[in-house]
Amino acid sequence: MKNIKRKIIAVLMIFTMMMPMVVTPAPAYAASVSRTTKIVNYANKQLGKKYVYATAGPSTFDCSGFTYYIMKKTTGKKIPRSSTAQGKYGKKISRKSLKKGDLVFFATTGKGRISHAGIYLGKNKFIHASSTKGKVVVSSMASGHYYKTFVCGRRV
Repeated sequence: MKNIKRKIIAVLMIFTMMMPMVVTPAPAYAASVSRTTKIVNYANKQLGKKYVYATAGPSTFDCSGFTYYIMKKTTGKKIPRSSTAQGKYGKKISRKSLKKGDLVFFATTGKGRISHAGIYLGKNKFIHASSTKGKVVVSSMASGHYYKTFVCGRRV
């Protein structure tokens, strides 16, 4: 009986010594969400919030206030507040090189300078605070107004 107890205790000791190697948790980064996903998901949570000129959230936005707020909340980066200044911030990206989470800029006033901003969602769509719609919406850049007025993208 003593031999059986000793063997059980020996097996349990070996098992407890081996346990940390067997039950190693997955690295923390495996469960983390990518920066791009954070930007896109947080931006989408703002859909339908009211457009109000010269506001930067959390419940109302103008276009550059929207991009400013989303970037600050998801990346911690404080980008410039105006769409014109944002259009000069970060790495310039062409239309064909846009990736989800990039900022997109438009010259919507017909004066040739950046006057509108949004966040690229992929598949020629972007999210923005629209003064004409009066709220945060998703729009297409594939044709029409935003296709014609596109100036550039910026990767922050």
